[in-house]
Amino acid sequence: MAGGETVGIVGETGCGKSTLGKAILSILPPRTRVTGHLLFRRTDLNTLDREALRRLQGEEIALIFQDPMTRLNPLMTIEQHFLETIRAHQKVSKREALERTMAALTSMRVPESRIRNYPHEFSGGMRQRIMIALALVLTPSLLVADEPTTSLDVIVEAQILEILQDLKRNYRMSLLLITHNLGIVAEVCDKVAVLYAGKVVEQGSVTDIFARPVHPYTRLLLQSIIHLDTKELRSIDGQPPDLLFPPSGCRFHPRCPYAKPVCHEKVPPLEQFRSGQSAACLFGKDFV
Repeated sequence: MAGGETVGIVGETGCGKSTLGKAILSILPPRTRVTGHLLFRRTDLNTLDREALRRLQGEEIALIFQDPMTRLNPLMTIEQHFLETIRAHQKVSKREALERTMAALTSMRVPESRIRNYPHEFSGGMRQRIMIALALVLTPSLLVADEPTTSLDVIVEAQILEILQDLKRNYRMSLLLITHNLGIVAEVCDKVAVLYAGKVVEQGSVTDIFARPVHPYTRLLLQSIIHLDTKELRSIDGQPPDLLFPPSGCRFHPRCPYAKPVCHEKVPPLEQFRSGQSAACLFGKDFV
């Protein structure tokens, strides 16, 4: 992804979206086996040692967790959270760290007077703003936002999305937005990758994916969106497979209304069907 670009990662619960975000930050459980390549500024993150990764985490790549209440220490004030984060990465005075804390919180529209409050004294929307400010205080190049608006009402959700858009423009920051809300993707993302059972099944620009989807899973996801013209609810039969024992061939074939015998046997490659739009479907040409 390019600088200042927003890429959305979408898919049902259990498809691996959050795992992908944590893999980028190398914060998966200790026994997790990671394969493949993860390039950041031409450096494969999977080849870095623990100390090199630690320097990248926060300073270059930051993560906004889905539920801020489980990530903020209830025994620490907001001020203590920020001071610990800043001084763990950079040798600055307490005064400078406080100035940067105030600037970050102000940019998130959090009053300076509340810096010594504890997490439980804030509403859900304010806690999420604090989490975003904490992720941005070291001005990272890449921000991974793991469903940052899931637990918020629609008004606060709109405010958070507006803030993220402003920050992206001001900081020239790349944003990887993990979400199950396709409406948010259509509103704020430049590109989108559709994840199913741990694999990318389609990727391309938001315009192409929403207007001319190729993969059956993408088409069914879009059909399930509720809009003003909706007269009946639609869903996808079944559920994502157990990733410990995924189905053979195309992982979506047990739920795909267009599946043929070959789909049970052959793994479809991710191939380009239009300029900038790729999909992993053996019969994708039928939907182009």
